[in-house]
Amino acid sequence: MKWLKNVFRRKRMYRDLSEEIQQHILEKTESLVDQGMSRADAEYCARRDFGNVTGIEERSREAWVWPIVDSLCGDIRYALRQLRKNYGFATTAILTLAIGIGATTAIFSLVNTVLLRPLPFPKPNRLTWIKQQDHSLPGVIPASLSYPDYFDWRALNHSFAGIASYTGRTVALESGAEARHLDATVVSTNFFDVLGTAPMLGRDFRPDEEKPGNRAVMLSYSLWQSAFGSARDITSRTIRLGDHDYVIVGVMPKDFQFPIGSPAPALWISLSEDADGKDPRTAERGFDCLDVIGRLKPGVILEQAKADLSLIAGNLARRYPDSNKWFTSAMLEPELQRLTGDVKPAFRLLFAAVMLMLLIACANVGSLLMARSSGRSAELAVRASIGASRAAIVRQLLVESVVLSVCGGIAGVVLSLGLLNGALHLMPLSIPRVENVTIDGPALLFVTAVSVVTGLLFGVLPAWRMSQLRPSQAMREGFRSVAGGREQHRAHNGLVVAQTAISLVLLVSSGLLIRSFVRIQSVDPGFDPEHVWTARVELLFDKLNHDQHVQFYNRLLERVSRMPGVQSASAGWPLPLSDSIATVSFNIRGRAIAKGDEPSESVAVVMAGYFETMRIPLISGRRFGPQDGAKAMPVMMINQAFARKYFGDENPLGKQIQVELGDGVINRPVREVIGVVGDVKAKSLLAGAAPQYYLPYAQAVITNPFITIRTSGNPAILHGALRAAVHEMDPTVPVYQVSTLDAYVSKSVAMIRFQTVLLSGFAAVALLLAGIGLYSLLSYMVVQRSREIGVRIALGAQRTDVLRMILYRGSRLTCAGLGAGLVISAITTGFLSGMLYGVRPYDLISFAGMAGVLLVAGLLASSIPAYRAAQLDPIETLRQQ
Repeated sequence: MKWLKNVFRRKRMYRDLSEEIQQHILEKTESLVDQGMSRADAEYCARRDFGNVTGIEERSREAWVWPIVDSLCGDIRYALRQLRKNYGFATTAILTLAIGIGATTAIFSLVNTVLLRPLPFPKPNRLTWIKQQDHSLPGVIPASLSYPDYFDWRALNHSFAGIASYTGRTVALESGAEARHLDATVVSTNFFDVLGTAPMLGRDFRPDEEKPGNRAVMLSYSLWQSAFGSARDITSRTIRLGDHDYVIVGVMPKDFQFPIGSPAPALWISLSEDADGKDPRTAERGFDCLDVIGRLKPGVILEQAKADLSLIAGNLARRYPDSNKWFTSAMLEPELQRLTGDVKPAFRLLFAAVMLMLLIACANVGSLLMARSSGRSAELAVRASIGASRAAIVRQLLVESVVLSVCGGIAGVVLSLGLLNGALHLMPLSIPRVENVTIDGPALLFVTAVSVVTGLLFGVLPAWRMSQLRPSQAMREGFRSVAGGREQHRAHNGLVVAQTAISLVLLVSSGLLIRSFVRIQSVDPGFDPEHVWTARVELLFDKLNHDQHVQFYNRLLERVSRMPGVQSASAGWPLPLSDSIATVSFNIRGRAIAKGDEPSESVAVVMAGYFETMRIPLISGRRFGPQDGAKAMPVMMINQAFARKYFGDENPLGKQIQVELGDGVINRPVREVIGVVGDVKAKSLLAGAAPQYYLPYAQAVITNPFITIRTSGNPAILHGALRAAVHEMDPTVPVYQVSTLDAYVSKSVAMIRFQTVLLSGFAAVALLLAGIGLYSLLSYMVVQRSREIGVRIALGAQRTDVLRMILYRGSRLTCAGLGAGLVISAITTGFLSGMLYGVRPYDLISFAGMAGVLLVAGLLASSIPAYRAAQLDPIETLRQQ
């Protein structure tokens, strides 16, 4: 009420101010006339100089603003009354806009959070992802750095304020009689300094904590709360991770996470973790395991930094040809671009699709407004005849459109919350920063802008058309609608054709993705993922030697095999489609290969029974068995792709291959190929079969393998039994990464499934809106031409003729939209080629099938108005006219 009183007070003030200005001008004019100036010149000078009166200039400017604001408020009040009076129209239009604006808002929130929002670090545009390029393979292949290479790059470059390294690790935090598995990141001591983030509690790492013996750890905020009760005196405490003691030096802020886009690590460990009794600078050059990030110096651009690091890489390649021969250049990319590069195409596609759906909604509402404005021609004609200007009429209609759109925007925000929640459930967890997606300030600002722009967009055409109205013509025709002429029909037809064309573009795109997804689902991964349960155990290498590792897994697998419902059990690493991969070079005996030119392929270490449990077929030879122990003859197996690439038509069985991987007993032994197995999709279902070789775990203990258990029923029932078995053997060994093999397969296609489902949903809504648009047009046409139809029937026309006339009109518009949509689809679907598998961008089935769906929908939308037209009573119709 106080605000309302201020409004009326200011209005009275402006009225008094206007009278004061007029009085001042009159007095000034009379004064100048008395001085001998003509009245016209005197009045001009008085009006020019009236602002010199103290305080009047500023107040007069406000006086000019108030009438505009007052008039706009009146237009808004009138628009709200019109919407309230036409409840059915308003509800239909607002719901249509809510669907378009709500979906657009939800997708914009995803795009803004994942792609556009800056990284949460100071000056994030200076952070740069750094790799070296592997020239031994075709294409642009990024490669990690070894410790010596990293230290050389860090010391010799002139472009970066700092270069930091990081690499993932898993650790076991001992807590009483049990151990807790944690994800950790081993970082260089300048890591947090490069990112520009300081701990909220304690201190940063010191340079000497990169050296052996100075083991330090930084806790995450969540681990500090859950494991240490948010103790403020946590710094300087010692905790045991695995078989070593670490000093806690600090706690990171609550919102800190790095690497972004990966599972949030529970702690960060200094490089002393990898020192292990020796300085990392003296580690083996060529063991490339480090990810690197740098912060550019002020004024240095990316191209300069790349040239600087490439020069260093080239020098190292010449100095250390055995390990660095193929790494002669550096690869640099802004960290945000590196983080979002894989998901950009999918998000751009979704945003383009939702904007097309918004255009369909705008066209639909524009068509409704044009139909409604036809019934208001008499009202607007009267307003024009009594003095309303054309600009005032246009402004009023545009204000009504914007008010309608804003109401749709408010409803769209509510709808977007549900849509966003559903999208997040479908979205792969591998998408970076997905956990931070919400309807925030930028999203609300976007909604506001979209609401206003869409209101103007669908309101311009009806407003312009009604501004051309001739009041005299409307008055002569007795206030009947004069807006139903040829121009209106053209505009209506154009909107319906546009809706149909855009809908077909979305339908064809979704059809291509659906067919592609079906093809992907039918791809044979090379193994049987059904009824297989997987898990890992954190067995410490510092506690147990080579033989003890093998014995532990043998005993565990023996226990698991005796569990009810278990058909077979084994272990292996890496698991197919688990995002883990290792490549190790080798040398085939009898083939002369220069040092540094040895081929390299992916390797897996597996235990006896692995191929049977995974149901990977044996092509020739034999599988690993209990006889392939640590002291037995070194052996290996290869897949068919490996055999084709390196042996061609030769029989690979019995070939001798020296693998550059120690077995803990014999250093880099020469191994004999004893079997060939089928190809497995190790990296992705979309990738072709890649060469791979297998080593028996007893002869190559390099990491903790995945336990794989095949059951006769639901494998989830074994979760508790497996944990109990491990705890009984050693209560300090944690079990982690528990999952089904089906989940890994599903995860590998999660992004494709996400974009397919969302785009299909948008296409379905677009199809519905296009059908509603065609139905609205034909219904309006039936109303407008009811007199004509009544006369036709009265003069003897058959009702089937009327039915055929309306259906013909609808099918003609639908076919016009189909023709335009097919042309546009042929142009745009080429952009989908990188997202398709086993389907061409110009797939005839997708084009023809979706055109048929849209044609059927158009006929169904036309049939209802056609039936109503055919059932008109000519006597009643003519009486109403």
